[in-house]
Formats: sequence, C-alpha cells, structure tokens
Amino acid sequence: MERFRIQPLYLFGGFGALILLLNTFFTVSQTQQVMVVSLGQIVREVDEPGLHMKVPFLHQAVVFDKRILETDSPAEEVQTLDKERVVVDSFTRWRITNAGQFFISVRTVGTAQLRLDTIVNSALREEVANVRLVELVDDKRDDVMTRILRRVQSESRGMGIEVVDVRLKRADLPEANSESVFRRMRAEREKEALELRAKGEEEAAKIRAEAEKERTIILAEATRDAQVMRGQGDGQSIRITGQAFSRDADFYKLTRSLEVYRAALTPSSTLMVLDPSTEVLDKLVNP
Repeated sequence: MERFRIQPLYLFGGFGALILLLNTFFTVSQTQQVMVVSLGQIVREVDEPGLHMKVPFLHQAVVFDKRILETDSPAEEVQTLDKERVVVDSFTRWRITNAGQFFISVRTVGTAQLRLDTIVNSALREEVANVRLVELVDDKRDDVMTRILRRVQSESRGMGIEVVDVRLKRADLPEANSESVFRRMRAEREKEALELRAKGEEEAAKIRAEAEKERTIILAEATRDAQVMRGQGDGQSIRITGQAFSRDADFYKLTRSLEVYRAALTPSSTLMVLDPSTEVLDKLVNP
C-alpha cells in the first residue's frame, strides 16, 4: 500500500520538473531573435541560435522573426491632382532590425502592422494628390512609389524596423466614373497623337525642302561643269581640226566630204534624186 502512495508523488514531482525545465530553457533558430523580458522590462537580447536559459516563471521569451515580413494595407479611395477618385491597394515589405527598440515602441508585430498601415496610407494620400491620374498609372508611378517609400522609412525609423519596399498592387477607378475618365483619357491621347503627327509632317516638309535645295544646287553645278568641259572639248576639237587643215588641205577636204556622203547616203526610205553634174556623183564615179 505504501508503494502505491509513493508513486503519485513521483509522478507529480516529474511533472513539476518537466514544467520547470520547459520554463527554464528555450531555443533560438537562425531566423529568430528573442527578447528575455521580466515584468515588461527587457532583461537581455538573444540573437545567437541554439539552446538558452532564463529564470523560470519570472522571465519570458518574446520571439521576433528576422525575415522580411509583408503587410497588406486595405484599399483606399484617394484623389489625384486632376480631382479624379482612384482606389489604390498597396503592400509593404519590412523587417525588424532592432528587437529591443521594436519591443519598447510597438511590442507586437500586429501593432507594428497597424502603425505601418497608418503611415503608408497617409503618405499614399499626400503623394497621389500631387500627380495626375494618367501619371499614376503610366510613366510617373515608380517616382511616386519611391517618394512614398522614403517617407515611410523616415516615419517608421523609431519603431526599430527597416521598410524594404512599398508597392501598389492596383490603382483602379471607381466603377461610377471609370468610363467617363477613360473617354477623356482617350481624347487626350488622340490630341497628343495629332500634335505629334503635325510636328512629324512639318519636319518631313523641312527635310524634303532641304533635299530639293541640295538637288537643285548639285544639278546646277553639274550643268555648269558639263558646259565648261563641253566648251573645252569644242575648243580642243577646233584647234586639232585647224592643225590638220593647215598640214594638208586637200586631204582634210576629202575627209570632210566623205563624212558628208556617209551621212547623206545612209540606207533609208528617203528617195534622193541627184544631178549627174554634181560634185557628189563625180567623186563617187571618179574618185
């Protein structure tokens, strides 16, 4: 009977020892950082992976994640510079860089997310109010997000966190005015296209006029050079002809006569009637 009364004592003693061990030792993984807290005050920070000890029941181990966390902000309806209402949905990526400061300022990840939502939404409203709708959904969107990121980083610095990125998941128009806005945007784009076409046609006309001017100059210079060369050739031909005539007038006269005959007697459909006493027939019959 005594043996059966002693066994429950051992059982309760072992159970108590197990609870004591569980409240004394704790483990830290590679992706964690732990704050050992006593009565709401930080005792020490543990960043080394492995098995660690604390005072049981007096100390608590508060675990924070080292990895990048993501917070989805609720969709907000904001107004752009051109007085258009737009629904924006954003998300924020951040991580805890100073666990002690984080614990003192916000205590929990949930509280940090709520404060980040407030900061992001405030920055989002102010920055979107400085740009037009077409810029928000087109070429200036990255600039807007960069400015928002810098403001959020500055305002959240005292929380012991680092904001890595802030991005828009979507920027949609409310259904009530989306169609009218799209029509106006289409009209603006068509106006810009017409202006670009007009400028292109103006530039094309300038280029064609310049090309025509250069063509006229080139043709005039070529005609001038051709006339000069033709004149030089005619002068040289006359000089050579004069030299040949001065050497043998009869031979030159005969050569010129043969050229005339060749040109005149070329086979053709023209009928020629010559006087027998002409010099042409005399040369052909009595060379």
